[in-house]
Amino acid sequence: MKADISSTQLLEARAPIHPDDYKTIAVHLDGSKEDEVRLSHAEMLAATFGAHLTGLFTSLLPDISIYAGEMGTGVSMDRVDEIQQRATAAIERLQQRCERLSVANELRRIEDSAGWLSSLLATEVRTTDLFIGSCPREDETGTDWRQLIEAVMFESGRSVYLVPPGQPPRQPIRTVLVCWTDTKEASRAVAEALPLLRLSSLVKVVTVEEGERGAEPDENIGQADIATYLARHGVETVVEVLPLTQDVTSTLLQEAHRISADLIVAGAYGHSRVREWIMGGTTVELVEKADIPLLMAH
Repeated sequence: MKADISSTQLLEARAPIHPDDYKTIAVHLDGSKEDEVRLSHAEMLAATFGAHLTGLFTSLLPDISIYAGEMGTGVSMDRVDEIQQRATAAIERLQQRCERLSVANELRRIEDSAGWLSSLLATEVRTTDLFIGSCPREDETGTDWRQLIEAVMFESGRSVYLVPPGQPPRQPIRTVLVCWTDTKEASRAVAEALPLLRLSSLVKVVTVEEGERGAEPDENIGQADIATYLARHGVETVVEVLPLTQDVTSTLLQEAHRISADLIVAGAYGHSRVREWIMGGTTVELVEKADIPLLMAH
């Protein structure tokens, strides 16, 4: 699949240099058809900011101890060898693809069993400015990488840019919907999105609350303060309280479509389970239903 965005648009979208811009962008790769979609978004963003692009190829290996107990070490190693050979072939194809990108780039290979792969990826992402992945939804292979995305979202300390499956960028990001609640997660998401917000022609800050459309910003939910904060960073905003329609997620997505948003910025909420964090209800719904890219931070 080829992105709809052209090389001319990439050049026109190039941002003036700012000290807080993204300098290193990471993109998740796995050898699937979604690699091209993620790469198209990654190239657009890296070209916009003159950033270095790091491809992080993940390969999920079986737990040898389980296979060894059931079928013997020889069988388990054969399975590992088969997976590694497929991964090597996929990386060779990706290297050829990356040679055609318009930005400086490199590929890194990360492989391990399910218990360690997510942590290894989160560790790699900690030394980048932005991570690009797919909204975790099960595909025909039965893989949705939810655990990987959750690990990066909650353990890396970086923001995640999630791409809906099959949705390459149509144009540079110019219209952004900011989903604001008076929480540290929303505050972090806005701060992480500043490089993109500075380039946008329309930034709309909304809070979903029961009441009439167009109500004045409520000081209790911090809309006036976040608008002032963004203005000091050179970002002019439109602020509105949205009445709840069906549910919070549907209300936000309806507004995003109404203003033709290219990006939704939102806090990533979750809860702890044993030794890991998993996405909370509203975050799960937004990730599962969004057909517009999301920038989220915890």
